[in-house]
Amino acid sequence: MDIVTNTLVGIALSRVFFKKRVAYAALGLVVAVNLPDLDVIYSWPGIRYVQFHGGILHSVWMLPLWALLIAYGLRRLAQWRKRPVPGWVAGWALGAVGVGAHLILDWCGIYGVRLLAPFSQHRFALDWLPSYDPWLLFILAAFLGFPMLLDLVTAEVGVQQRSAHRVSALIALVLAAGWIGLRARQHQAATSILNTKDMAEMYESQKPASWAAFPIANTPFAWSAVVDLPQNYLIAAVAAPWDTNQTVVKPMRSYIKPPQSPAIARAAASHTGKIFLAFAQFPFASDQQEANLSLISMTDMRYAQGYDQPGLHADITLNDAMKVVGQSFSW
Repeated sequence: MDIVTNTLVGIALSRVFFKKRVAYAALGLVVAVNLPDLDVIYSWPGIRYVQFHGGILHSVWMLPLWALLIAYGLRRLAQWRKRPVPGWVAGWALGAVGVGAHLILDWCGIYGVRLLAPFSQHRFALDWLPSYDPWLLFILAAFLGFPMLLDLVTAEVGVQQRSAHRVSALIALVLAAGWIGLRARQHQAATSILNTKDMAEMYESQKPASWAAFPIANTPFAWSAVVDLPQNYLIAAVAAPWDTNQTVVKPMRSYIKPPQSPAIARAAASHTGKIFLAFAQFPFASDQQEANLSLISMTDMRYAQGYDQPGLHADITLNDAMKVVGQSFSW
C-alpha cells in the first residue's frame, strides 16, 4: 500500500487507541506503519525492487523487533523532551499494531508480501486492493480531516476537540475495514463466475489452468480477470458489485502464447529472468529478432487491464551466440 494511506491509518490508530496512553503516539505509529518499507533503500534500481521489496523487513519475524525499536525510540524521545516515559509494554504494543497494520494492508494487495522471508519466498496476496486505492485514501482523509474543519465551528460552543478527533478516527477505521470487506466480497464474486460452465464458450472449450481477478484502482466496482488457457491468456472485465447472479464478464483481449524458443529459455535462465519469473504469477514472454539480436520481453498478466498492454517489463537481449548482452526492468 502507498505511503500516504499507511500514514493515515497510523494516525487513525493513534487517535483511537493510544493518544491518551502513550506520549508521541501519533509520531510513533506513523513511523511504525511505514517501517517495513525501509527496504526501498536497497531495492533500487531495476529488478532489485522485485527481488527485495516486500521481503525480510516485511516478515512476521521482524514485527516484534520493529515494535521493540519503536518502544525504545518513544522512551528516549520522552526522556529527552521531559515527558512521561511510556512503559515498554505500551510502546511495544503501539509498534506492533503499526507494523501489523502495514503487513495486513500489503497482504490485501496484489503485489504480495513475503511474510515468511527469508525461510520462504512465497508471496501472500489476497488480491483485494490495488497498490494505490483512491477510495480507501478518500475515506481515511475525509474522516480524519473533518474534525479540523469542525473545530472552527464548534470551538465557541465547548465541544471537546479530542473527543471529536477520536470519534472521527474510529469512524474512519470502521469504514476503511468495511470498504476492504466489500472489496473482498466482490473479489469472491468475480473469481467464482470465472469457474462456471457459462464460461466454456468464452474459453473456446479450453480448460483453464488457473484464473484470478484483480481490482481496478479508479473504478470501485470493476475487476480485471486473467484466465490462463493452454493456448492464450484471456483478459476480461468483470463487473461484480454484489453477487454472482449479477456479474457480467466482457472479454477484452487475448494474448496468444508463443512457442518456447531457445532464446526465451536462455533469457529465463538469466539473472533478471530468474528474479522476474519467481515474481510473476501469469508470466508471458515474447521473442523478437532484430539484426543479430534476440529481444526477449517478459511481463506478468496481472498488470494487464482492458485493452492496455501490461506496464511491467523485464527485457533481456541476446546475441546470436545466445549470450546475454543486455538486461533491464521497468514498470
